[in-house]
Amino acid sequence: MPLVNFHELMGDAEKNSYAVGYFESWDLNSFLAVCDAAERMKSPVIIGFSGIDFPNYKHYLKDIFEIYSNLINDLASKMTVPVCTIFNESASKDLVLKAIAQKFGIVMFLNSKLDFTEQKSITKELTKEAHNNGVASEGGIEMQEGLGKSITDASGDELLTDIGSAKSFVKETEVDALAVSVGQISLISENKVSLNFSHLKKLKKEINIPLVLHCGSSIYNEDIKKAVEIGIRKINVGKALKNACFKSLKKSCFEINDNYNQYEIIGSGLNNDILVKAGKSMQDAVEKFMVLFGSAGKAW
Repeated sequence: MPLVNFHELMGDAEKNSYAVGYFESWDLNSFLAVCDAAERMKSPVIIGFSGIDFPNYKHYLKDIFEIYSNLINDLASKMTVPVCTIFNESASKDLVLKAIAQKFGIVMFLNSKLDFTEQKSITKELTKEAHNNGVASEGGIEMQEGLGKSITDASGDELLTDIGSAKSFVKETEVDALAVSVGQISLISENKVSLNFSHLKKLKKEINIPLVLHCGSSIYNEDIKKAVEIGIRKINVGKALKNACFKSLKKSCFEINDNYNQYEIIGSGLNNDILVKAGKSMQDAVEKFMVLFGSAGKAW
């Protein structure tokens, strides 16, 4: 089916009480794994990539933004389930403008180095440009601890979105969705965190646009279910997918003996191709999240 806009996607999620997952991808194999999971589970989905590493002069591959953009837009247009594309969490105003020009379904500007006023001002400017081009805008007034960093444990401090600031931010910027902090953090470790549901209920009552949970990999499953019941309509997942991919690659490499056929084990596309196995592992992880979010079987 054709690409659906973000409002249509969120409207159905609200009507039928489920959350749509944004499953972070980083190359063709991971993009395809997310697409295949959505098709198999008959689930609405958001596909795209993170802007945290854009721009990064240390990035091995240079000038890949347009390549990735064209790739996901082409893949999305061929899918049979409802799909929206995203350029997520970019600290670069210029790249967000590029994503808007590329007609992503939704974009997000978030720069942890800016104060609240600066973040609000730039988000307002970019949201106006997005709306002028038929693109939605997600906003955030703080970055979860650990995002884009190399931490292994939580600090123990609960990060909660200030309700007054959130209302002001939404009103002035006119964003279409708001990423909220209700106790979740981004962890490199396998640890999980619980959410502050009383605060989430207050945010849901005061904010009349879709609420988004980032760092979905580090939240207990039961907490995710309850958050969806309360009104979370979009959940971002990244770490769990990279873990699934890496663990599969690690296992496959350990199992290969010295008599391997290199033409079969990498790049052949056959069942014993370690990249195929990694993609399937990631697909399995995405499918489990779709069931957890309640989006499985909700394609229209």
